[in-house]
Amino acid sequence: MTAFPTMYRYEIRDVLFDLDAAELISDLEDIGAIQFNPVEQHAWSVTITVNSVEPCGAVICDFWEGDCYNVDFREYNP
Repeated sequence: MTAFPTMYRYEIRDVLFDLDAAELISDLEDIGAIQFNPVEQHAWSVTITVNSVEPCGAVICDFWEGDCYNVDFREYNP
């Protein structure tokens, strides 16, 4: 298991919990997810921030028929 920095570890955990609970696209939109690839309709992203201000990365996934697949965390490099 990968350890995430403490400053956004809990936000990632909360996003993963919400993605697991999502059943509809509207559920993804409720947690702030956006479709990040217009060509691939199933690709979604949720931005992770430091103290709800500065973006530091994103949890990305494919959403298909009520389930998330290929979940990954991409950290932004300044």
